[in-house]
Amino acid sequence: MRFSRLVTANLMGRPVRSLLTLTGVAVAVGAVVALVGVSDGFEKSLLDAYESRGVDLLVLQAGKVQQTMSVLPESLGDELAKLDGIESFAPGLTDVVSLGDEGLMGVTIQAWPRDSPLLDQFQLIEGGPLSEAGPKTLLIGQSLSTALKKKAGDTIEVYEGEPFTVAGVYESYNVFENGAIVMPLADLQDLMFREGEVTAYTIIGKQHDRPFLEELAAQIRALQPGLEVAQTRDYAENAPELKTARAIAWLTSSIALVVGAVGILNTMLMAVFERTKEIAMMRAVGWRRSRVMRLVMSEALLLAFGGAVLGTLGAIVLLRLLAQTPSAGRIVSGDISGEVVLQGFVVAMLLGLLGGLYPAYRAARLTPIEGLRHE
Repeated sequence: MRFSRLVTANLMGRPVRSLLTLTGVAVAVGAVVALVGVSDGFEKSLLDAYESRGVDLLVLQAGKVQQTMSVLPESLGDELAKLDGIESFAPGLTDVVSLGDEGLMGVTIQAWPRDSPLLDQFQLIEGGPLSEAGPKTLLIGQSLSTALKKKAGDTIEVYEGEPFTVAGVYESYNVFENGAIVMPLADLQDLMFREGEVTAYTIIGKQHDRPFLEELAAQIRALQPGLEVAQTRDYAENAPELKTARAIAWLTSSIALVVGAVGILNTMLMAVFERTKEIAMMRAVGWRRSRVMRLVMSEALLLAFGGAVLGTLGAIVLLRLLAQTPSAGRIVSGDISGEVVLQGFVVAMLLGLLGGLYPAYRAARLTPIEGLRHE
């Protein structure tokens, strides 16, 4: 019998145990791919939101854990206008609200001046632009429109007692923007009691290479103390909120990973124990210890690989389904990058190695005499 046939036959000979182990590994890998995939999607969506508008730098208040906590004076714009390296800039204010009556949590509000070119970049599928709308109007993304069952002309009470009319519904390939609210800066400042204050400034430089942007960032920091200036890619990769999301994703996944590793270890130990005579006979007919170890390790790795395939497919299906729901569809894109899938398979192979190493070592130490004594 060929070596590969022997490996598969050993696993198929105990179908229930192999299936249970496969399921445990699939759950572990699926948790990694799904949770890390969502976290990775957050980072890509945040980066796309800036890069799609050509934003090079983001100016925030230094030391704040979340972007919404940043407070900058609107008068900083007068100082930014004096810098030669800036092509254009825009002050923005951000808030996160819960629309209690509709049962939606964590809805992002983005606000810019009515004459900001950033507002012109939204692709309207219904209604008209904010620049042509009256007071107390806003735009909503398509997925938020679906979740709220609101269209142009309808009213949304963003803050209690503060009704706004939906001027238009826009569509964006960015999952964050598709589930957000956009309104004029002055209106959001009034609602948040932050007159003359903004959350951040987005900067478009006259050149876009890193050395030029680093020099420009240094000039902006020198305008006043307490400014944090980051290139958009660096900010997206190191944003505190995203770091926290990644840490929670891996911490939650680690529990499932431990269960998966223990499952493989238990399965392979039981297999070695039940096949003591068989393994001893292999040793008696000339099998080297390295070949015995390779047999057991191959079985463990095959279980891990099968679990990785099932877990990855399950995670992809789950995220695609979540992306179709009104609530989760505002934050889950349903896409999983190849890098995250690769991480899932690497984790699975590590589970196979960790779970199969000791049973393989124990099997390799068996002698023909021990096989004859085994009952």
